[in-house]
This record gives sequence, structure tokens and C-alpha cells, in this order.
Amino acid sequence: MDIRMLLIELAEKIGLIATAGLICVLVPPLRNRLLGIGGLPRDKIITVVFGMCFAMWGAKLGEWWLGHHMNFRSIGVFMAAVLGGSRAGLITGVGAGAFYIFRVEGSLGVFAFASTAIDGMLAGVVVDRAPRWLLGWRAFYTASAIQVVRTFVIGAALTFARPDAPILSASPAILVEILGNAAGITLFVVVARVVLAREEAAVALIKAEAAADHLSLVALRRRLEPHFLFNALNTLRATIRIDPPRARELVSDLADLYRYLLNHPEDAPLEKEVEHACAFLAIEHARLGQGRLTVVTDIEDEVRLLQVPALLLQPLVENAVNHGIALRESGEVRIHAHRDGRALVVDVEDRGEGEQMHDVKEGAGIALATLRERLSRRFDAPATLELLPLENGMRAHVRLPWYEVVAGQDEAPSPESEAAE
Repeated sequence: MDIRMLLIELAEKIGLIATAGLICVLVPPLRNRLLGIGGLPRDKIITVVFGMCFAMWGAKLGEWWLGHHMNFRSIGVFMAAVLGGSRAGLITGVGAGAFYIFRVEGSLGVFAFASTAIDGMLAGVVVDRAPRWLLGWRAFYTASAIQVVRTFVIGAALTFARPDAPILSASPAILVEILGNAAGITLFVVVARVVLAREEAAVALIKAEAAADHLSLVALRRRLEPHFLFNALNTLRATIRIDPPRARELVSDLADLYRYLLNHPEDAPLEKEVEHACAFLAIEHARLGQGRLTVVTDIEDEVRLLQVPALLLQPLVENAVNHGIALRESGEVRIHAHRDGRALVVDVEDRGEGEQMHDVKEGAGIALATLRERLSRRFDAPATLELLPLENGMRAHVRLPWYEVVAGQDEAPSPESEAAE
């Protein structure tokens, strides 16, 4: 056989073994073993089965050259050793050796059997005592060294038992086999580690985004607590003297407001968000003075229980009051929510009446920019927040992907759980 064609064939066959790395990452017990966290007996059994399958596959991919049957059964044995240690490597080596002599090529008998067993045992010892030597590109040199040791041991025994064995004439084929097995196990280790590293990086990114979303929510709460509580307490102090019943209502609104902040850390039904916003607006109504603020809500029944990010409406109604109604003689804040095709639409409008009484305050952009970032991290599909100018005010227009908020509807608290709280 032409050596060039032979090497091309061998390279193609070895390349197929790299797919084992992907399978290893997809199967949880093998993934755990690769990460070094699998301690269950079941995981090691699956590791041995996995190694045996690829050892048998490698044995069947063999080619004859210079009187030697070059095959890649040792790749599967090395895989089992890398994933399961010395015991898994030895068991796989014994099984693969038996398969080879009974189902593939039995001319070498016990020597072929012992050869595969030694590969598994030595690879397992290296994994148990110095695992770093079978990680990354080091695996090539380590696997080659193990096979060289095995070849000298088996070669010496074979020369003693069969003086006519063509060991020297077959040495080029034996060398190619050693390098092929070493390349196969290296491809397995490298591909599996690369895929696993990318998966872990993706998971880490998701966790980091979730943590960032949580921190932005915490920051919004902390911003609300001192700023709003100060104004609310001053309003209560003034209301107690002139309208005690109204003061009691404001205390109840304030309690509901902060109870909501504590009980809904991430997502909440839209109707709860609206109740929270109305409690906030009730206190703002008292702060601004009788008749200056009117609140109107229009929430369609279809969208009331949909899960939305907590404190979605808080910065919108706060912005509507501080940068709209508070600057004029009076005005109206309208909250409207409905379905629009593949989107949940939430609008918060402020419409002022009369002359402008104060200058426009700064700082609205920070809270809204934070909310935009939260929405982009929270939803896979596009979620938008726009400010649309009106004739006498502004509209905050939020669009959330319908199928994602519907998917979270099952998590909405039941009336019984709400009553229990």
C-alpha cells in the first residue's frame, strides 16, 4: 500500500475520534468525570462502557502494513483512563484486548491482550498521580511515552516467546500506530476541553448578567428608599394635622409599597406592578396637593397575570411625576397595558395642564437607562423602552416579547398564596 494514501486514511480515521469529545461533553456523567466531580459508581461504569465502545471502534478501523495490524483501540482505553482513573483504564484495557483477539485479529493472542491492558493501567496510574500530564497537548507526549514503554515490554516478551516475530521490520508501522493513538487521545482531550470551556463561559455569562440585573434592581430599591421615604414622611407629618383618616391611608399605602419591594425580588405579575405604582402615586398625590395629580389605569384582563421584571413601572411613574406633573399646575398619569401582536405593551403617560411652574429636573436618563439594560438582559427577544413626546407631556412606551412573558405566567402567585402573605 502507498504510504501516502495509508497516512491519509489513518488521519481521517483518527479525526473521527475527535467526535468523542463532543459526546463526552453532552453526557452528564462523562462531563462530570472530565471535570473531576463525578464520584458515583454509576459514572465510572458509564465511563468504562464509553471507553469500550471507542476501543472496539478503533480496533475495527485498523489497517495492515509491513506485517503489522495498525489499529487505534488504545484511544478508547486512554479515554476511559482519563475519565475514570487506573481501575477504569485497566478494566477497559482488558475488555478491549479480549475483543481484539476474539473479534478482530487473534494472531498475537495473549500479547495483544496484555498490550491493551498495560496501556489502560499505565494511563490510569498517570491520571491518578499526575493528571496534568494527560491534559491539553501534554497528552500527546504522555500517551506516546506510555505506548513506547508498553511496546518494549511486549516486544521483549514476544521476542523471547517467538524469535521469528518480525518486530524490527514492522517497527515503522508500530511507530505510526503509537503516534496515531497519541494523536487520537490528544484530539479527544483538547476538543472536549474547548467545548466544555465555551459552555462554562456561556453559563458564566448568563450568571453574570443575572447578577448584574439583580444588582441593578437592588440599586433601584436603595435609590427609592431614602429619596422617596423622606418625601413620604414629610407628607405624612403635614397630613396628620389636617386629615388624620387620609394620613392612615397614606401609612397603609407606604406599608404596601415597601412590603412589595421585599416580597418580589425578581419578577412579579403585571397587576401587582400596577398596584405598587398606584401606591406610589397615592403618596405623590398627597405630596403635590389636592387636585394636582390624577391617576388612570387601563389594564386588559388578558395581561394582568403576565410576569414582568419587578419595578418595571416604578421608574416610569416616578419620571412621569417628577419630570411632568410636578412641573405644572396639575396633570394626569395614565397606565395602559395590552397585547399588540407578539408583544406586551405597557404605556405610562403624563399629561400636564396649565403653565409650567418649575424648571425641568436632571437625572431622569439614569433610571431609564438602567431599566433598558435590565430589559435587554432579561429577555432573549428584543424588548424596548422609548420616550415619545406628547402635546402636553410624555409617553414611556415599553414593548416586551409576548411569548416570554406568557411563559412566566405559571409562576404568578395564586390568590391563596397572596392571601397567606
